[in-house]
This record gives sequence, structure tokens and C-alpha cells, in this order.
Amino acid sequence: MRRTILITAVEVEKLKQRARKLKRANGITHNEALDEAAKAVGFDHWHHVAESAKTFAPTEHAHHFGVIIALDIKDAQDFHDPSGQFVEDDHAFSLCASDIYVRVREADGDDDIDPNDPTYKEDLNEWMFDGLMNYVFFRYTNPELPASVEEVVKLATEHCYWPPEYIWYKGVMHDCPDGSELADGRIIHRFE
Repeated sequence: MRRTILITAVEVEKLKQRARKLKRANGITHNEALDEAAKAVGFDHWHHVAESAKTFAPTEHAHHFGVIIALDIKDAQDFHDPSGQFVEDDHAFSLCASDIYVRVREADGDDDIDPNDPTYKEDLNEWMFDGLMNYVFFRYTNPELPASVEEVVKLATEHCYWPPEYIWYKGVMHDCPDGSELADGRIIHRFE
């Protein structure tokens, strides 16, 4: 069985551009150039890139245009959605981790976060190893999106007593909003 490497649509386009350059520079066929570009970044061949991109596409679409929620791993054990509106998505962490990392660092009082700092990526990768264990992500699959982040909270708490910790709504990360009414009528109050 071939392993899936997560690759975004933007990264696929960059590989295609690299393949076009290889084709012109080396006088090889289009397919040979695509395979060569794919192998240079760890794929078996171009078809492997296409399969991986297809696997990742629903997650990427939900992140940019839909809804993804993150629950603490303990809370996620109580999340049950037999309707299938929310599906667990193991790939979402790769798109959401950086947002959570920045939020955690800001909460720790570190306002001096520079993604261009060489140590940032190293710190992020180290944190991701531990952070991955703390959250479970669910992708909203209904084509009709909730009208607001508060509506997302209500929908999620129909399937779990606990509200989501983080919400990505149309590409923007939100903490679970203070004052949101949950499905059972409870109100979220943050004490910080």
C-alpha cells in the first residue's frame, strides 16, 4: 500500500511548474518531467502526487471555504454524529497546527512570533509532535454552511456535551466564542 503524502493544490501547481522547467531544460517528455518533479520531493511518481492531492482535497476545501472544528482529545471521545455532518479528519491538523501554535504562544505571553525566524519552524515542528496528541479534528461535510461561528458551536454541541476548542470558519480560526449558546441551552463563559 502506498503512503499518502499531504499536498495542497498550491504545492501541486508548483510541482507542475517545476516539471515544465525540467521538460524544457532536459528535452524530456511531459510525463517524464512530471515523474521526475514528483520523485524530487519524495513521491513515487506523478500519479502518487495526484492520488495524494485528491485525498487531501476535502480537508483543504473545508479549511479554506467551510468548517473544521478541533476538540480536546478527552472531549472528542464524547463526540458522536450519526448523521455524518461532522467527520473526523486526521489530515486537518497539518493545516490548522500553525494557527493553534501561534494562539498557544500568544496565550503564554509570547507576542514576538515571527514565522520567518529560522527557529520558528523548528519550534513549530517540535510542538506539533506533542500538539497532535491533544486535539481531534472534525470536518463539516454538509454543503450548506452554518450562518455563523456561533451556529457552528450549536451544531457541534448537538453531538457532544463539550464545545469545540477552536473553529476554522471560511478560512479564519476562531476560539469558541464567549457567550455562545450551546445546543442544550448552556452559555459559554470564559474565565481568564
